[in-house]
Amino acid sequence: MSNDSLLERARALLIRTLTFYRDDARTSTWLRGRLERLDQPLRIAVSGRVKSGKSTLINALVGEELAPTDAEERTQVNTFYQYGPEPKILVHTPHGAVQKVPVTTLDAGTIRDLQHWRPDEVARLVIESPTPGLQAITLIETPGVASAAVQETGRSALAQILSEADAVLYLTRYPRQTDLQFLQSVNELQTARCVPINTIVAFSRADETGSGGPEALQAAQRIAERYRTDPTLQSFAQHLVPVVGLLGQAVATMTDEEFTALGNLARLSQNEQDALMLSADRFINSGMESTPGPVRQRLLERFGHFGIERAVALLRSGVTEPQELRTALLDESGLALLQETVHQQFVERQDALRARSALLAVDMVLRANPRPGVQQLRGEFERLLANAHDWNELRLLSALDSGQVRFARPLQAEAKRLLGGFGNAPYARLGRDEATLEVDLADEAAAALSRWREQSVNPLHDRTHREAVRTILRSCERLIVHQVHSAHRPQTAQHQQYPQSPHPAQGSSGAHARG
Repeated sequence: MSNDSLLERARALLIRTLTFYRDDARTSTWLRGRLERLDQPLRIAVSGRVKSGKSTLINALVGEELAPTDAEERTQVNTFYQYGPEPKILVHTPHGAVQKVPVTTLDAGTIRDLQHWRPDEVARLVIESPTPGLQAITLIETPGVASAAVQETGRSALAQILSEADAVLYLTRYPRQTDLQFLQSVNELQTARCVPINTIVAFSRADETGSGGPEALQAAQRIAERYRTDPTLQSFAQHLVPVVGLLGQAVATMTDEEFTALGNLARLSQNEQDALMLSADRFINSGMESTPGPVRQRLLERFGHFGIERAVALLRSGVTEPQELRTALLDESGLALLQETVHQQFVERQDALRARSALLAVDMVLRANPRPGVQQLRGEFERLLANAHDWNELRLLSALDSGQVRFARPLQAEAKRLLGGFGNAPYARLGRDEATLEVDLADEAAAALSRWREQSVNPLHDRTHREAVRTILRSCERLIVHQVHSAHRPQTAQHQQYPQSPHPAQGSSGAHARG
């Protein structure tokens, strides 16, 4: 097999397919757009059921209130949030025209009004913002599954927009059969079925689980653990993350005034706090002098009952600084875990996701528009799909993270490391630092290969674990091949030839810039 990266091999196949269909204007234009996308920021579609909190979670991930939030489901058109040097709104019509809406700032009301247009009037909105959180990723907010917009345009339209994304963050209050059926419907193509690495499911309103209260997030985590073993869900998603999106958004954009108001609440006696938190009406309309009613109403709208209770508890336990409170509440909300999961599953492995998108485009064209002579392209496609070890690594990493595959503790940690879970460079995979000599890396790679060969004959392993061991052995073999090649290169180049995960731009999304 070629030494080119998976992405470059997929790009080359996409170019050959484009050349093959160059006499078909519609198909070649569509493929050219897919080719151009390979050099653009990673696209993550934020989709889910009606009122699952898509806009709220987008704001939490970006760290700025860009997406309008409403009490009712209002989003009717697909909305792209992407980086731009200055605020800009572009309206794409179904007929291909693009209209620029003159703005100097991105006002939520303007975006909300545009999102209310019917799908037959607006194909998509593109919101460009200089927000650092959008430098490395583009977020696509879709209408809610089963919303009026989706019913009007059909699921095929929603599936089409999801096919334009490299990854999917799917939100639901609680997994239902309709969620599973929808996710299955957008993973029907061979590429999607063979490479189920691009979907994270988030329980986006985990604070409402059960009867709510301080134990709600733990209850949601128990539900997520149960669903991780569901064979239907495993076929297209390995990560299920409970998150309180409203609290995550509030923490990401918390003001000094809000920190002060929360501190005033924390200084009340326990009895006063309990009485104040009995109902929303009492919280807003009580006679508390240190924090005016309008400020408390804003707190409730922004943080929710769960968020206020957790913030006050943390402040009473000794938290004194705004940044300390933000960090603690990020963990409490589940947003920190979601950010880390998005970073590891999507951002660090974006080359593999882009390659998946390229092959998905080839697969769609070859199936929708077959013609004489297409067999050679189909053969190249099948070979690339079958021999892409990068995807096998991603699938196994997800299974290890979610608990679907478990080894003894030392082996579990080593497996994740060898698969690139803690860095993709050879020295990181082998648990060494960047200055380690090639000879030492070669010795460590050989030792790892020997350890995992012993696991390959372990009679206690079932089929799933035997397949996992084969994937890890393949990773070890690739490391050894790399060291052999490195021995014939100048020492200064020792770490530059192994495929690297793209280094995210500084100041990029909260999904990968946690500090």
